[in-house]
Amino acid sequence: MSASFEIERQVKELMSRSLQLPEGDEKIMILEEAVRLADTLDDVKLQYDAREAFIEAAYFGGIPEKALVAYAWCLAQYDRDPAGFWEWRILWRYKWMVNVICDFPQISREQIYEMLDDMERRFRSAGRGLKAIYKYRYRTERFFGNREEALRFYQLSEQSRRDDLTDCVACETDGKVAHQLYLGNDELALRLAEQLIRGRDKCRSVPHRTYSRLLVPLLRMGQREKAWDFHVRGYYMIARDRVMLDYLCDHFVFLSLYGDLESAARIFEKHYRWTEEVTNTYERFLFYRAAWLFLEKAEEAGMNALELQLPHSFPLYEAARSYDTARLKEWFKARAQQMAARFDARNGTDFFTKRLLDMQAIKELQQVSV
Repeated sequence: MSASFEIERQVKELMSRSLQLPEGDEKIMILEEAVRLADTLDDVKLQYDAREAFIEAAYFGGIPEKALVAYAWCLAQYDRDPAGFWEWRILWRYKWMVNVICDFPQISREQIYEMLDDMERRFRSAGRGLKAIYKYRYRTERFFGNREEALRFYQLSEQSRRDDLTDCVACETDGKVAHQLYLGNDELALRLAEQLIRGRDKCRSVPHRTYSRLLVPLLRMGQREKAWDFHVRGYYMIARDRVMLDYLCDHFVFLSLYGDLESAARIFEKHYRWTEEVTNTYERFLFYRAAWLFLEKAEEAGMNALELQLPHSFPLYEAARSYDTARLKEWFKARAQQMAARFDARNGTDFFTKRLLDMQAIKELQQVSV
């Protein structure tokens, strides 16, 4: 048996093993090794296949920056030999990349727009519709705080035909729910969500996201019992899924506003470690913002010290597990403000700073909804 044949066998075995693993670090490490071994051979197809598997594992395992690097390699190979690779898959995964590109403030506005333009060019060249393109342009402008442009692209997406690169029906409906919440139409959003909540349409991440995004709106509407039900059902779906950290933060915020500070503390100590495992700045921002709110609510409730089991790697780690609430609050507040400033500097708006102020404003929901 030749050395190259043995290496190829090992690569395929690692890829096969990865299929039996849940999303997470172990799966990512196994496929990183598959890519490393494949790169020792002069076999572009094997290198490409290993990276395709790795892209999915990294993206859904909560390490999207690694997926971005591997995807760029695959895209370059596709451009060299379009007939040698599956066009639909490379285009579909382009959506994954633009879905997270804004989350890294070190990536400039110019680079983001260049990527969106390139994606649109490729969709047009392939004869595909632009519904997905307009959808991600809408999301980008929302992220930047450019409301007028965001609404324009949303309408263009709604007017465009569906095709085989359009998201599934469940994701599309969840997107409509999110849009109505963006417009401030809480009751309409809840009505649109009914078919998802009833399980009529579902997918890998829906209704998981839907439950999360409706928690605070339900408090605004005074529907505390339904909000609690959505929390219990929704949190169970995402509690072990690191890639859902952004939506988990909705549960963290909800519990603080609902007044269950004990449960909020458990989420805090259980999921803080995820912020050290991911490099997605936006998800860290959301968690730090939620932590700031929780700690402020705890301080207002007279909880001047909290007993928390946090990892040794936490910068304010206390072996005795007793943490000064005010000190913790200031630490998370300062870092949330720093991240907001980085995003605003990149985006050219003050949208993220306003999001921090909005978070402070919704503290009154607890009193209003009781």
